[in-house]
Amino acid sequence: MVDFNRAVVEKGVVVGEWWHEVGNGRIQCDLCPRYCKLRDGQRGFCFVRQARDGRIVLTSYGRASGFCIDPIEKKPLNHFYPGSAVLSFGTAGCNLGCRYCQNWSISKVKEMDRLGSWAFPESVVDAAVEHQC
Repeated sequence: MVDFNRAVVEKGVVVGEWWHEVGNGRIQCDLCPRYCKLRDGQRGFCFVRQARDGRIVLTSYGRASGFCIDPIEKKPLNHFYPGSAVLSFGTAGCNLGCRYCQNWSISKVKEMDRLGSWAFPESVVDAAVEHQC
């Protein structure tokens, strides 16, 4: 079960997990194979995880770049409940660097205020249930 009760630093910023201190004033993010080693204030390659006050924080928690309800047939799971709907939503952050990606400008946004909507986990689930996705 996912713990949605994370320690909030400020609105949209929560304390992260999966990191450790590596010395020389750096901490290492252990979430992806890039293992970013960050000094205070630096962000990882994904731009979402940031070293702050000797720990990793997530800077996009509860922020979304967009929502869309699509027929399941538009998704790569088109044989999963044919005729049903799926709630798609996205946020900033990606540990890849594909400049040809259709979502490049969203995935690499550095200023989280450019993300359009607040979307905390509970509200995303509520929206999916409400729209029968």
